[in-house]
Amino acid sequence: MAQITINIPGFGEHVGDAPIVILGPNGSGKTQLAQKIAQQNQQVSAISAQRRTWVDDNLPVQEEQQLRSNIKSHQDQWRQRSWQPTEEINFVLSTLIQDHTNLLTRRNEEAIDSNKALDPVRDTKLILLQDLWNRLFPKRKLEIGGFFPKVKRLDGASGQPPYHLREMSDGERTVLYMAARVLTAEQPVILVDEPEIHMHSRLAVHFWDEAERLRPDCRFVYVTHDLNFTLSRRRATVLLARTNASAETILADELPASVAADVLGAATLPFYAKRIFLYEGESGKGFASEFFSAWFDDEETFANPSGDRNSVIAAVVGLKTVGVVAAEVIGLVDRDFYPDVVLNSVPNGVLVLPLHEIESVLCDRRVVAAVAEHLGKSPDTIWKEFHTRVRNVYTGKTRNATVARRVRSRVGDLLGGAFNGDQIDPDFTVTASNHVTTLTALDLPAKTEAMFREESEGVDAAVEGGGKDMLAILPGKHLLSLLASVLGLGNTSDLTSLVIRSLSPGQRDEGSSLCELGERVEAALLAYLPPRRASGTILTPITCDTPSC
Repeated sequence: MAQITINIPGFGEHVGDAPIVILGPNGSGKTQLAQKIAQQNQQVSAISAQRRTWVDDNLPVQEEQQLRSNIKSHQDQWRQRSWQPTEEINFVLSTLIQDHTNLLTRRNEEAIDSNKALDPVRDTKLILLQDLWNRLFPKRKLEIGGFFPKVKRLDGASGQPPYHLREMSDGERTVLYMAARVLTAEQPVILVDEPEIHMHSRLAVHFWDEAERLRPDCRFVYVTHDLNFTLSRRRATVLLARTNASAETILADELPASVAADVLGAATLPFYAKRIFLYEGESGKGFASEFFSAWFDDEETFANPSGDRNSVIAAVVGLKTVGVVAAEVIGLVDRDFYPDVVLNSVPNGVLVLPLHEIESVLCDRRVVAAVAEHLGKSPDTIWKEFHTRVRNVYTGKTRNATVARRVRSRVGDLLGGAFNGDQIDPDFTVTASNHVTTLTALDLPAKTEAMFREESEGVDAAVEGGGKDMLAILPGKHLLSLLASVLGLGNTSDLTSLVIRSLSPGQRDEGSSLCELGERVEAALLAYLPPRRASGTILTPITCDTPSC
């Protein structure tokens, strides 16, 4: 494939054959940038986002030169007046039909002159368009053999008469228009403003895959706000549109694709949100997803589960580096079993929950007191019974398993430091020797023994103390199940659903006991979490020098 040079304002020349995608939110100046690209690169065939795809029942019959002049006039109009819809679809289809008819006529004349049968014509642009249509819409046959185009049904409704192109769905008309424009493009660069508009997301991906295969001689430039579509372009160079009608590179490796698609791909909200909050979990699964959906109750906060701890950190760093959004980007990771040295090394913008995990916050003594009173029970009695239950459970194997998990995390951190790039040498023997030397120097048996003593003392102290140290060191899910039992609830979900309802304005009446519970829970949890509304004060990252933070 030929290497094609494209000059991008603010970026410079880009040489290659792979697509270029210019990404940006609505209002970021993408169309102005597209216009500048078309103006600075003479060999560009531009497809406007403002396009009329209505096809007349009778296509115009004009001389070839007149047809091409009309097409060029509409396309040039976009370079100066991008807001005005282009209306070249009828002329483009007429051109395809005329080219098809002319080639068939010439082939027929050749057959007559040679007095022998010739192979059928299979590669006119009109035939290629119809083949593409058949792949995308196998139940609809496109009949454009003359200047009265129609569509014939091939499904269960095949007994019905063909329908006019004006009766097509928006998606069908868009595919017809785009395919015709791509096949008739005479320039080596095809620039498409909003390639996904009026098409289902899957159809858009499938269509442009096909279009790129049909025109391997062209290089495609897409201008879009849809990150899902952006991520579908193979080998593409992704640029970020800036408000000064320029573009700059997005370092895609710094933004995990799955997180980017969730956060930026589906809606314009993240572009205008004042705050993007990323946390550990999966969408629609587990307590975290349900809880944070209730905790953040304003439209200016976009809360999104982003996988595990490493994914949250990568997403925060990626969004801050890429700078796609102007919102404050915050990540929250659980304390879990990680040692202090790991927790203290999180990057700027990532908060460390000072308790073991998000479930732990519901075991805070103030939350327990609020729930107990709501249920008509004595807060002090419930807390005392809860603490007693924890002390009785965290003995023997259960206690030792917690100690071992904490030691394993610390050992893992040491091993991670031992296996690093500095140890690698071109010579295999030297590489192996470097690792053996490093591991020997670690003296793991002695250190592990010391760690077990330290963590054993820490777990015992936390269990006995019954304060925040207990919530920081012991797994929150287990504590929550013990608490639900002490409260006399059937299971953990009874407790979590009660708290979530109390925090959800739509599920409580003002002045009710449930509303009062929600207010008390909110006041307690603000010690651990960002404020519920973006206008509140943003917490600074929490560092953990001690188990209690």
